[in-house]
This record gives sequence, C-alpha cells and structure tokens, in this order.
Amino acid sequence: MSRVGPVLFVALLVATVVTAAIVVHARTPDLELQVTHLTHKISPRGGGEYRVAHVRFFVRESDPDATVEVVGPNLKLVRTLYRGPLEANDAVTFTWDGRNEHGAIADPDHRYRLRVILPSRDRDMVYPRRIDIVEPAGS
Repeated sequence: MSRVGPVLFVALLVATVVTAAIVVHARTPDLELQVTHLTHKISPRGGGEYRVAHVRFFVRESDPDATVEVVGPNLKLVRTLYRGPLEANDAVTFTWDGRNEHGAIADPDHRYRLRVILPSRDRDMVYPRRIDIVEPAGS
C-alpha cells in the first residue's frame, strides 16, 4: 500500500493553513499610525481655537529619521511639520496653521491630510481623514 497519498494530503493541508494565516495577517495588520486627535476644519484668517489644526498621534515603530508632513492632492507636499526621531508609542502633538512651505495660506479648494514617513521601517503612512480650510464667518 502506498503512503504517498496520505503524505501529500497532509502536506497540502499544512500549506493551506500556513497560506490562510499569512493572508489573515496581511489583511489585518497592526496599525502603525494611531491618530488620537485631528482638527478637521481650520480658518487660518479667522480667530479662535480653529485657527490651526491640532494633530496628535503615535507610531507603533520607532524611527530616528521620521518626517511628519501635511500633503494635498496627489500627496503633494504642502508643509513639513517635523523631521527627526519618533519613538514607538510616545504620543506627539503638532499644529498646522494652514500655510504652505512659503508661508502662504494653502488653497482652500483643496483638502489636506497628515503624512508620516518612517524611512528606516520603509513605511509611508497617510491618514485618510482630511483637514479643510474654511473662510471665517462674515468674510
């Protein structure tokens, strides 16, 4: 009697279980970027608490050369908020005044997003929630 059939069956079963585990892990990765606060609308020309966007987040992996940016359409850089180390699980807070790298107020017709780059981890993360620039009431 040949044992090739049962051995082949067991090998295929093991391969199937391993493949399923890999797929499930790939579909449900740990969040590398955890945003705990993001102001969704700001009015750079107005006053009060909504003049700047407040961003608070932490990353799950440390990186000595991280970059925190605000990007616009097509992930085009609008403003660099920070360059330097980010430590895993240490919350950081940044503000964005609605201005671009040249000091001009960013286009209110566009929407902006937070981007965090961890080059030593080969990670480039863009938070999906957007920041809108609105004109102050009465203008």
